[in-house]
Amino acid sequence: MPAEHRMDPTWIDAVAAELARSSAVALEASDELLAHYGDTGDATAQRAVDALVNQAVGKLSALSECLGDASRELQGA
Repeated sequence: MPAEHRMDPTWIDAVAAELARSSAVALEASDELLAHYGDTGDATAQRAVDALVNQAVGKLSALSECLGDASRELQGA
């Protein structure tokens, strides 16, 4: 019979805390990106920059949500 492997609860708590911290950092990066991009002065270039920034903000927000979900799942385990 194989040996039973048990997870150290302090390790699980540490991982959950780091996931929560990473979630907050991703959300902060999303907010910073929105606050610091500027006007290019060219309509075509501005549309491209706006699209790129909006995609990046969306990805960072989704990453933040996934990391937060993983953290909460670990905390509930």
